[in-house]
Amino acid sequence: MTTQSERRQRLPLMALTSPEQGQDTAVSWSQILRRRVYLGALAFGIPVVLLVWLMQLGQPDPDLYILYAYPLLLLMCIWSTGWLMRGRSLRVAEQVVFTCNVTAVLAQSLFTALKPDAAILDLSSSTYWMLVALSILAFLMFSTRRAGVLTAITYLLCVALPWAALLDRGEGSLAANSSLLRVQLTCGAILVLLFGLAWYRARFLQERHERLTLFHLAHTDPLTGLPNRRALYPAVEALLAAMAQGTSGSVILLDLDHFKRINDTYGHNIGDDVLMDTALLLRSALRDGDTVGRWGGEEFLITLPETDALGATIVAERLRRLMSSTPQPLAGQVTASLGVATCESGDDLRVLTARADAAMYEAKQLGRNRVVVAQRSAFAEPGTLSPPTLTLWGEEVG
Repeated sequence: MTTQSERRQRLPLMALTSPEQGQDTAVSWSQILRRRVYLGALAFGIPVVLLVWLMQLGQPDPDLYILYAYPLLLLMCIWSTGWLMRGRSLRVAEQVVFTCNVTAVLAQSLFTALKPDAAILDLSSSTYWMLVALSILAFLMFSTRRAGVLTAITYLLCVALPWAALLDRGEGSLAANSSLLRVQLTCGAILVLLFGLAWYRARFLQERHERLTLFHLAHTDPLTGLPNRRALYPAVEALLAAMAQGTSGSVILLDLDHFKRINDTYGHNIGDDVLMDTALLLRSALRDGDTVGRWGGEEFLITLPETDALGATIVAERLRRLMSSTPQPLAGQVTASLGVATCESGDDLRVLTARADAAMYEAKQLGRNRVVVAQRSAFAEPGTLSPPTLTLWGEEVG
């Protein structure tokens, strides 16, 4: 037996996609896309790192940073590739790669500062472009604010270390090091631009989530989690549009029998439980393309695309039997009366649903717990309802 809280947790899965579901889906696709981007970058980066390192081996005066640091970076890249290809945690891979690259950038800046009589610009310029790539990775991994702080700290250290080395040598003139200053300012401008783009993206996603939340609240019944009446209108209009193209479509209007008696006998909380259990039961019994929503009170409307009158009648009878044979946890047996209406030429939303409502009302009059199919008279004018006919598989309930 499921509890009320469990039913409430399960219900959003069968209605409109909730903002949380939409967000979860977006996160999943984001992770898949990031994993592919990382693997593509690694496939390009590993040969480049290996080639640069091999080229340094043949130099008479090799760059000691490349000579000793690049093999470590190469091992990190190979590990990351294997980790990602095995489908392991993306977060772990990102954190390891980010930490290793921050260490590499700071180590290169420190090496530049400590190497005597070396051209600071030649040694440090590549550091700033690595910093740009590192900043992009940070904005993919962390929140905008945290990534901005980490990038700013790393950038300031990379700027300060070369100037500290120059000042220590007595070469700290801005005029003499204008090229280094230009590279640093250009890198800083790019990092500010990246921060602005990341902030705008975060703001856009937040506003989008808020709009989805408002849409979900406006189109979802809060009790059952099903589409509400407003959300069902487009589903019915879609049936009518398909009918105009020659495709059959039907609706079923289902009303719980003696629901007022349930509320009076067991209380409104049990009545709410009955509505939630009914919503679960109906959704589990329908196709993925069908839509079930709460029409109002204890009434549920079901749209059946590509379903003619006979098919809709079979579905309705299956639902009636399912309702009758599935006792509620506390209220016991709860039956339903169902009215079926199939789209006809000249129908609009009001006419189609009114015919289903008339058929459902006749099912009530005939003793409840039965299916009645509404048929339009061949001589009926548009907007005029003919009496429902064809009572099927019913059994009277007390």
